[in-house]
Amino acid sequence: MISAVVPVFNEEPVLRASLQQIASFLQARGAGGFEIVAVDDGSADRSLAILHELRGALPLKVLENTVNLGKGAAVRRGMLEAAGEVVFFSDADLSTPLSEFDRFRALLEQGAGVVIGTRKHAQADIRTPQGRLRTAMGLGYTKVVNRLLGVAFSDYTCGFKLFTRAAAQAIFSLSLVDGWSFDAEILFLAHRLGFAVAETPVTWEDRPNSKVRVVRDTARSFAELLAIRLNAARGKYGAPRRG
Repeated sequence: MISAVVPVFNEEPVLRASLQQIASFLQARGAGGFEIVAVDDGSADRSLAILHELRGALPLKVLENTVNLGKGAAVRRGMLEAAGEVVFFSDADLSTPLSEFDRFRALLEQGAGVVIGTRKHAQADIRTPQGRLRTAMGLGYTKVVNRLLGVAFSDYTCGFKLFTRAAAQAIFSLSLVDGWSFDAEILFLAHRLGFAVAETPVTWEDRPNSKVRVVRDTARSFAELLAIRLNAARGKYGAPRRG
């Protein structure tokens, strides 16, 4: 069974079409069935109403946070409540096309516990790039994460990641970050718990109406990175495991 987890925060313009596209795509690939787990994170538009309208037509599980807790909190809740043996999360705008799923699943079958998309590889197909400021800040963020957390990944914030059920349950049951640096935390935890993480280049395009507010969210993200390191030092993630 395949589970697709979609965090939702004010996604009214794209939500209906995206969920229908996910359902159509997975219908042809889930011999054991599939589900979509949509987590509304306190949307102020009609996103939650759309989810309830679609619930009867699609294999859709709707989870609701009554207030906005953050993308990390929404993804964590969805991943922990997903029932699939293969679990992935995707941004609602499908910036990374669903066609990448097949290559990701093949890497799971080759032994990876986690597969992440990277836009920083020479073979990545960036159809619509981010602006120069966000691109530069993204590169700087990656360097800081790798140095501060002692890991070595090329792209933390690509919103398309695939997990075995065992990896998803182990990682997200320990995760604590509710905001944008949750991606860094889950990859730190994957490394700490000894799961093999495969990076693969993706097709990707920047979408308008990003939820990111550069100055505010950058400051919060760096504070969250410091919290991850402090949580590890205080033993909140348990002891590292290898092998």
